[in-house]
Amino acid sequence: MRTVAVKNLVLGTPGAPPAVIVPVFAGELAEILAQAAALPAGVDVVEWRVDHLNGHEDHERVRAAAREIAEALPGLPLLATVRTRPEGGRATMSDRDYVDLIATLAATEGVDMVDVEHARSRAVQAVTAAHAGGAAVVVSMHELGDTPSAAMMRARLRAMAEAGGDIVKLAVTPHEESDVLALLEATSRWRREAEVPAITMAMGRLGVVTRLVGHLFGSAATFAAVGRESAPGQPDLADLRGVLDAVARVTEG
Repeated sequence: MRTVAVKNLVLGTPGAPPAVIVPVFAGELAEILAQAAALPAGVDVVEWRVDHLNGHEDHERVRAAAREIAEALPGLPLLATVRTRPEGGRATMSDRDYVDLIATLAATEGVDMVDVEHARSRAVQAVTAAHAGGAAVVVSMHELGDTPSAAMMRARLRAMAEAGGDIVKLAVTPHEESDVLALLEATSRWRREAEVPAITMAMGRLGVVTRLVGHLFGSAATFAAVGRESAPGQPDLADLRGVLDAVARVTEG
C-alpha cells in the first residue's frame, strides 16, 4: 500500500497508530484562530471546515484565512474541507464553483491536503485541480442515512481510489450492530487488497467503536473533537488518546 507524507506525518503505514484529525470551524476567522491556538498536544492533523466560514464563496477571503490558519499551526498538516449540504455540511454551490474553490485551496500556501466529495459530478476534475495545486487529496463519501453492504462499501472505496484519491474516506450511518461489523469487514478487506490508505468510520453512538479501534482493521486515521464535534459520534480528544494508548499497550505488549 502506498503511504502519504504530509509535513512530518506519514499516513498509511501498516500497523501504525492512526493519525488523529481534529476539526476547527466557525463563522469568523478570529474564532477559528482561537480554536487553533487552544489545541492541546495529541493532534496530528487539523481539518479546517471551510464551509462554516462566513463568505466561503469569496476566494480571496478563503485564501487569506487559510494562510492565517496554517501559520497558527506550526508543524501540523492542514486539511481543508468544503463540506456540502448533501453530505452534511453547509456549502451550497455549483459543481464548477466547487472545483474552482478546491483549486484555490490546494494552491494556497499552508494547505497540505484537500477533501474532494466523490458524489460531485466533477469530482475527477476537482482531484486533478487539487493535485495541480500541490495538495494531497482525500476523496470522500458520506452515507448519511444508511450503511451499504460490505461488498458495496469496498466498491465505493475502489471508485474513490480510481477517481485519483491519495487517501479515500468513507463514513456511514449504522442502524444496528451488524452495520458496524460490515464497515470493519470492508475496511479490513481494503487494507489487504488496496493500494491507497483508507479512513473509515460509522457515525453516531453506535459507531463510536470504529473511531476508537478502527485502525486495528486498517483505518489510517480517526477524528476527535476539542470542544464542539463536527460530525455525530466524534469522541473527545483526551478520551480518544486514552483509548488509543490503552490499546497500544495491550497490542504491543
